[in-house]
Amino acid sequence: MGWNTYHQIVTELSPSEWVYDNFTTYVFTHRKDATSSGCANPFSDNIRFVSMNPIELIKELRKQSGKDIWVCGGASVVQQLVAANLIDLYYITVIPVLLGSGIRLFDGGEQEIKLHLQNTRSYNGMTDLVYTRR
Repeated sequence: MGWNTYHQIVTELSPSEWVYDNFTTYVFTHRKDATSSGCANPFSDNIRFVSMNPIELIKELRKQSGKDIWVCGGASVVQQLVAANLIDLYYITVIPVLLGSGIRLFDGGEQEIKLHLQNTRSYNGMTDLVYTRR
């Protein structure tokens, strides 16, 4: 996840516990010392702050044994991975709020990517859409 997503989780959405403690979490940031910025979460040792290119990290992680790689939030991170054709499964949650402006999740794509709807799920007014590449 990107720094902004991380920061929103630890300051607004879940400041008292790290909701992804069952996962090793990589937070992309260019901050020199993210853990001393006052936003580091003291509830988990599974958080890694990295400054490397997201594409390179994903390629590195794919070489290791383990489970799937999940990208949580961060339009900038997602856009880089889409451009590098590194996303196999698109799990998109639609939250019914009209923002009017903001960062587009899929912006400036150079190529068309055809998707196939695998599954949908609605809960709490939100809808999850799960797509695979065709």
